[in-house]
Amino acid sequence: MRNPVLRGDLRARMRSRKRLLIEALLLGVLGLLTFLGLPPELSQIDPSHPASLATALLVVEAVLIAYFASACTIQEIGLEGEKAAVDLVFAPFAPRTIVAGKSVASLLTIAYWLALGAPLLVLAAGIRQEPLGAAALASALIAIEAWGVAQVGMLYGIVLEAEFSRTLAHWATLLFIFAGTLALPAPARWANPVLGVTRAAAGAPPLPAGAVFAALGILCDWAACRSLRRFAVA
Repeated sequence: MRNPVLRGDLRARMRSRKRLLIEALLLGVLGLLTFLGLPPELSQIDPSHPASLATALLVVEAVLIAYFASACTIQEIGLEGEKAAVDLVFAPFAPRTIVAGKSVASLLTIAYWLALGAPLLVLAAGIRQEPLGAAALASALIAIEAWGVAQVGMLYGIVLEAEFSRTLAHWATLLFIFAGTLALPAPARWANPVLGVTRAAAGAPPLPAGAVFAALGILCDWAACRSLRRFAVA
C-alpha cells in the first residue's frame, strides 16, 4: 500500500455512494436470478432441468463486473473523490505510479465484487449440485477478464479528450468483446468472455482466455504509461 494513487483510489471508493449503488444492483440481479432458479422442492432436482444456475450467475457477473470496472476507470461512472489518471499527470507522481495504482485498485475492486457474490454462487452450486472447484476457476477468469477490460477503459480515459469519444469507444469495445468475438472461427471463440466463463464453469482450462485478457491489460498499462509521459513532457 505504498502507492499513493492506490491509497487515494481505495479511500475514495470506500466512501463512494455510487459504489454502494453498483454493489446493490449487482447483488440484486444475482439474488433475483438465484431466486428464480430455485427448484420448487429444494430436496429434489428436476432431471429435465440442466444444472446451470451457478453458470448463469457467473455469466451475469462476467458481464456486469466487466462493465462496472471499466466504466469506473474511464469515469463514465464517476466515483466521488476519485481522480482520473490524466488528472494526476501534473501531480508529483510518476506515470508508472499512476498506472500501477489505478490498475491494482481496479483489480482489488473486482475481487471485492466477486467476493460479495460468492455466497450466492455457493448456494446456487449447492442447490444444483455443481462442483465448486470449476466455479472458483471461472471466478478467477472473470477477475482477469474484467481487469483487462478495465485497463482498456483507463487507456481511453487518457488518450481520448472528449467525453463523447470516450463513451463511444468504450461501448464499441464492449460490443466487440462480448458480441463481436462470437463471429470468430469456432476454435477461437473461447476469447469471448461469456463463452470462456461457460467453458471454465464446465471444467475446461481457463488459461487461454485468461492469458489473452491478461496480455490485453498489460499492453494497455504499457500504452497508458507512454501516453502519460507525453502529457508530462508537453
